[in-house]
Amino acid sequence: MDREVAEKEKDRLKNEQARDLRIAKAVHCKVRYFRDGAVLGSRKFVNDFFESQRDCFSPKRKDGARKARGSLKDLAGEIWSLRDLKDG
Repeated sequence: MDREVAEKEKDRLKNEQARDLRIAKAVHCKVRYFRDGAVLGSRKFVNDFFESQRDCFSPKRKDGARKARGSLKDLAGEIWSLRDLKDG
């Protein structure tokens, strides 16, 4: 392998590792919704669960579904959580 090919391969691997790290960070943030969000799904699904477990929640709470924020904010309105998770 000549030097130019070796340098290109080295750069490719470096970029691939950086991409893998970004993906891992994004997945870690999204996993938080599965871990801390309790219930994750469509608005109807989350509200149906909320109603089935109504006695576990304050009477002040009117519905169960909370818009996704933080790393899932791009899906807000499509994916909902039982808990209102804050950024960070």
